[in-house]
Amino acid sequence: MIDIANSKYLDDCYTALEQKQAALVDEYQIDSYGGFDFDMNKGTIEFKQGAVTRVKANFVPVGSFNEDQQTWMWAWANGGVTGEINEKAETIKVLEDKTGNEVFGSETFPADEGLAWEIAAMACDHYRGQGVFAAPIEGLLIFMVLNDVTAV
Repeated sequence: MIDIANSKYLDDCYTALEQKQAALVDEYQIDSYGGFDFDMNKGTIEFKQGAVTRVKANFVPVGSFNEDQQTWMWAWANGGVTGEINEKAETIKVLEDKTGNEVFGSETFPADEGLAWEIAAMACDHYRGQGVFAAPIEGLLIFMVLNDVTAV
């Protein structure tokens, strides 16, 4: 498995993400809704309570963690992420130079959920996000950096 730990940058990003996640819960109760719908092409997500949308946000897809295979795949490497949203997702590659870690240029690699959250923390910093949502879908956690979060 890839080890990206032991860096001040990662520690700072992770601490910031914890604070941002707490703010999303406090301000928008982001963890209390039973459903969500997202549009990968538009980079938008709605958090729903029943059929009612309660919170909307824009997002940049980061990647997906496969729980069964214990692997990570970057959003930019996923054929389902195209166009402008893929161009945004692909800018994460600059972190290879910033961190000295080749993981940011590798399409897929072995990972555990902890590593997926570390990647998400650095992505949140890179995209200047308000936080991260990990959408559970069919054995995957699809990580998205959220921005422009608004209550409806």
